[in-house]
Amino acid sequence: MKDQLMKLDPLSRRQFVERTAKTALGVSILPYLAGNTVRAAGGGKAEHCIFFYMSGGMTHMDTFDPKPGTETGGNTKGIPTGVAGIELAEFLPKLAKGFKDIAVVRSMTQKTGDHRGGSYWMHTSYQPRATIVHPTMGPWAQRILGKKHETLPDSVAIGTGGNHPGAGFFGPTLAPLPIGDPMKGVQNSTIYRGIDDNVFDKRLDMTNTFDSAFRRKFQTDEVQAYTQFYEETLQLMKSEDLDTFDLTKEDGYQEKLQRYGNNRLGQGALLAKRLVKSGVRFIEVNAGGWDMHNDLWNSIQGRGGELDMALASLIEDLKAEGLFEKTLIVLGTEFGRTPKINANGGRDHHPRVFSTMFAGGGIQGGQVYGKSDKLGIAVEENPVEAKDFNATIAHAMGIPLEQVVYSPSGRPFMVAGHKSDAEGNVVPEGKPIMQFFS
Repeated sequence: MKDQLMKLDPLSRRQFVERTAKTALGVSILPYLAGNTVRAAGGGKAEHCIFFYMSGGMTHMDTFDPKPGTETGGNTKGIPTGVAGIELAEFLPKLAKGFKDIAVVRSMTQKTGDHRGGSYWMHTSYQPRATIVHPTMGPWAQRILGKKHETLPDSVAIGTGGNHPGAGFFGPTLAPLPIGDPMKGVQNSTIYRGIDDNVFDKRLDMTNTFDSAFRRKFQTDEVQAYTQFYEETLQLMKSEDLDTFDLTKEDGYQEKLQRYGNNRLGQGALLAKRLVKSGVRFIEVNAGGWDMHNDLWNSIQGRGGELDMALASLIEDLKAEGLFEKTLIVLGTEFGRTPKINANGGRDHHPRVFSTMFAGGGIQGGQVYGKSDKLGIAVEENPVEAKDFNATIAHAMGIPLEQVVYSPSGRPFMVAGHKSDAEGNVVPEGKPIMQFFS
């Protein structure tokens, strides 16, 4: 068996150990908590980041870059933001009213119109490869800055599903804790609540008896990662910090759910606020339903309204709790949607130009970076790619763009993409949007 394990490539070995860990512990998605704490590097103001990912391809022309009165603008009207010459779509009235707090990018551009490929670019700054999985921003932050909280995971992914790149080649110990339903919190954790300590300890002793021989026989990095996962998972299971994931513990949570929106996006935003307050560094909240090929103007009212309520309420509460300047809020999507309305009253995939948003964490609000053309078809000024989007996140969080981390195969990588200069040196490729920090 040992020979068979060692013949596997590193990723396959990690997957094998992951499955073994799940079986031994009897839990399915408790976190792969990770990393030794090290002194934080960099000088960013953002101690936390909440990344809202609008899965499906958010329409830029009906959210952050409306074109009312044009042949491509459709039925969407614009509403003023208080900044001369800048409007948001009518479906975002709360964000328009609080525009001084947010900064919008209207010149995002993507290399693919494929959902999975576009999502992968936005999450990792790298093109998908069959031979390697690149890490997402939360694991990058932990890998370079160190673990932020003794018990809680460093990053959490809410509603992201099984295709999320996670920690990539960093391995399971840095993977975000997945939360499928924000109202249910950490799946399977409640079955351990209320168990007598003696019974619990006997179960652990039995599990250790089975595991000890395995750990002695297979002394690999992957097994050591499993051991660390095992110990830190138990620490969280026995900790009161697990209550952080319980929305019913939030003061006035029923009123807040109504204010944020009692839907997956609003619930995810409220849970993200709780996690930030408790010390979690990076939270992703994924919200689908943006693949609007049909009946767009009925769909956008609901999706746009949910987004507007959740983000505006989150910003309001972070300010009230003194966390807004410490917390970077980011909104992204895989690509935009076609300016031309199709025969089904919808918009199709459009990677040439789309919009994203930043707020908090040292970002100067009340501004727009970049420009699309008058019909929303292409970038007219200051193109921004996925690697620049992630470089802006990294800069805000104090993650050095030039730090090289090597994959298990020995290849160099940087947090927001890399390239070789004329001398053959590896240098950063993504460039932060510095206008947002001045």
